[in-house]
Amino acid sequence: MSAIRPFRKARQDREEKNVIANQVWDIFVPLAEFPHIAHDASIREAFAVLHNKHQTAGWRFRHLLVFDTQTLVGTLSIRDLLRALMPDYLKSTAAQHVAGALPDDAALSILWQDSFVAQCRLVNEVRVESQMVPVQDTVQASDPLTRAAYLMISNGVDMLPVLDGTKVIGVVRIVDIFNQAAAVVLHD
Repeated sequence: MSAIRPFRKARQDREEKNVIANQVWDIFVPLAEFPHIAHDASIREAFAVLHNKHQTAGWRFRHLLVFDTQTLVGTLSIRDLLRALMPDYLKSTAAQHVAGALPDDAALSILWQDSFVAQCRLVNEVRVESQMVPVQDTVQASDPLTRAAYLMISNGVDMLPVLDGTKVIGVVRIVDIFNQAAAVVLHD
């Protein structure tokens, strides 16, 4: 029996009873439905996977899970993919802005325009592992949604891998937690 089946059954039961989810297993996206890529793939391949997923599933996904064979090693967001297109002089400036070290130098981005097409062509040589963000936190499928929400809020991430024991079975996204909270907040 698939590891996902008990979770799907619990989700169906909850939906039939119109009950608010309170555990990760109630709302997580199964791994088979979530876009993922190998760590040694090119950034161009990552663009293709996410773009194709958007074509078939709409803008439901903004991240890729990155695997080294069967081991989850990181995530790659739309922001990470776009950052891979940036010239080095803008990457260092962007990092300093985050730290608050420099005033806004968005004017430098005008220089990027001249090399944008060339930068886009170079991503076939850039590997996913050089741009991915290592996985720092995960949740168990049986964890309460509040644990997932806390980890996302405190670590500034929009999704977390979901485990069943040590096996990755899916992802929980902040938008899904928001929708559960909105159902409670807006309930009359």
